[in-house]
Amino acid sequence: MNRRLPLIIGVLSLSLVLLIALASVTRSNKLVSGPAIHKVDLFANVTSVNVDSGWSDAGGATKGAMRLVLDDLRTLTIPEGTMVDNYSGVQRCTDFSAVGACDLVADMLGEGVVWFALVKADSTNGSTQLTLPGLVDMVDGGSTGVLSNGWHVKLINGVKRTCKDTDTSTLREFITKFPDSKSSSIVNLTRDAITEVRCSA
Repeated sequence: MNRRLPLIIGVLSLSLVLLIALASVTRSNKLVSGPAIHKVDLFANVTSVNVDSGWSDAGGATKGAMRLVLDDLRTLTIPEGTMVDNYSGVQRCTDFSAVGACDLVADMLGEGVVWFALVKADSTNGSTQLTLPGLVDMVDGGSTGVLSNGWHVKLINGVKRTCKDTDTSTLREFITKFPDSKSSSIVNLTRDAITEVRCSA
């Protein structure tokens, strides 16, 4: 029994060290983590908004239900408790009375909304595009663009790169030279994808 005691103490000490290290890494990851990843499946111009009395999106989730009529005539109901994005870097839409003033950005699961944001449309005259902040990265083999607020948006093959007096040979090079606020991303609402990037210079 006496011979086993040092071994038991050693195992317990090693376990304690590992637990402390794991807690430290977890705490560190929480401190340095960026915005939550939000995959975007759907972009659409909104022609009509109807909300329950007392509706609110404060606190990161909806209070009350919201019904949206989209430009393709679909009616989408967003139930109470649905997650709402923090709108980081994107102008929030609060004008529910004007036709076409808001664009819906959403992650869908079938016909259900996982999370959403209502952002101010580029124009209220039936615009088919939405201007978002510039990209900061690409993932999924270059098929998905990443915005600084954590939105993951599909990229078409051959995204157009527009920049006066500056040439870039690839989209990756463009992102490196003109990330985030140095450029803008143009989403085609009918394709639910980024079709063009434009530098701010």
